[in-house]
Amino acid sequence: MSVRSPTPPLETTIDLGDRTAPLTARVNRRARRLIVTVDAVSGRVIVTAPTKKALPEALDFARTRARWISAQLDDSAGATPFHHGLVFPLRGAPVSIVNIGAPRAGVRLEGDQLVAGGEARHLNRRVTDWLKSEARKMLTARADFYAGELGKRRGPITIRDTRSRWGSCARDGALSFSWRLILAPPDILDYVAAHECAHLVYLNHSPAYWRVLKGLGIDARAARDWFSANGHKLYAYGVERAA
Repeated sequence: MSVRSPTPPLETTIDLGDRTAPLTARVNRRARRLIVTVDAVSGRVIVTAPTKKALPEALDFARTRARWISAQLDDSAGATPFHHGLVFPLRGAPVSIVNIGAPRAGVRLEGDQLVAGGEARHLNRRVTDWLKSEARKMLTARADFYAGELGKRRGPITIRDTRSRWGSCARDGALSFSWRLILAPPDILDYVAAHECAHLVYLNHSPAYWRVLKGLGIDARAARDWFSANGHKLYAYGVERAA
């Protein structure tokens, strides 16, 4: 049996009018449409096509989104590591970081302040680790809830720092989520948890799938609108500035 080798990504640049940006065009045979994303850390534009034949069309599609890409790059240009005094969204509400106390004191939420001890140079890592732990707890609870509503058993949950998707569901029921969902409002995190759990019933985006998701009481359109307007802003948090 022959095995089809993956198509290597195409590395090029895209003209945005006032500047150029590195662009990677790649093939993902699971993609159902052309997709353009912007990596907030590297400033690289990534366009995904479902087939090798569709790569030229994908490049043209990326060029039509030049204004949108430029706006994303402007919004994500400033890396925002966690530091003393920073105000950032936690579950959609503003929280300020207070760096005080011994390293062993741990990280704790006190009202609208996130108190973290230890040296300032370790603060970004300590806050990020705490947020990942909180994301795991909340996403596990919500995934268990929605899987229970559907009468399904989920697989293990993995918390990652993904750039192309907020969550995913594998064929074996394993779920993966971005830790940055803990920064979003609870109903947005709920949408992603429910969205992936609905894939335990249908591993596609067929009309039947969307009916299952709607039956969970989820407003998918509102959530997608929120991500379109705000999702990219979450990628800058916890990113160290280049030297």
